Amino acid sequence: LESKKSFQKSDFGLSEDTFVFACFNANNKITLDEFEIWMRLMKKIENSVLWLYKSNNYSLMNLKKEAKKQGIQSKRIIFADSLPNEEHLSRIKFADLFLDTFNYNAHTTASDALWAGIPIITKQGKSFSARVCSSLLTALNLEELVTQDNAEYENLAYKIASDKSYLMSIRERLKEE
Repeated sequence: LESKKSFQKSDFGLSEDTFVFACFNANNKITLDEFEIWMRLMKKIENSVLWLYKSNNYSLMNLKKEAKKQGIQSKRIIFADSLPNEEHLSRIKFADLFLDTFNYNAHTTASDALWAGIPIITKQGKSFSARVCSSLLTALNLEELVTQDNAEYENLAYKIASDKSYLMSIRERLKEE
């Protein structure tokens, strides 16, 4: 489903030279565990932003407040409103790296990102809901994006965000699948 609208990064508050970490999972899936990792990544990767789905105004305010508490300017957290599916699929391609949540992984949002060619990093949990994304990545022969603990997740996200050629090689492999 390709959108009839033609979007640019700027339509979503993203600049061309920004590295875009994204998570389009519902905000209630975000815990302090992964959010603290995301904030550390943003400190390490200059000119990066975190692009999140806006579930509601309360979560928007709380996530911006927590980012500020962790030393990240709230303007670096960008929220995406709900859009019709074909428009959402057209905009998600502006993300550079999708960061999955831990306790309840991306399901449909993971499929959307992967179809758009966006690599996803996940941490494999024990329950079904915490293993869906790792199953998708395994089916695409991208097991290297499945991590087992917080440190591995953070290190891999940093490696991909700081190594453009590695990011591009993953994107190429996604296109092939």
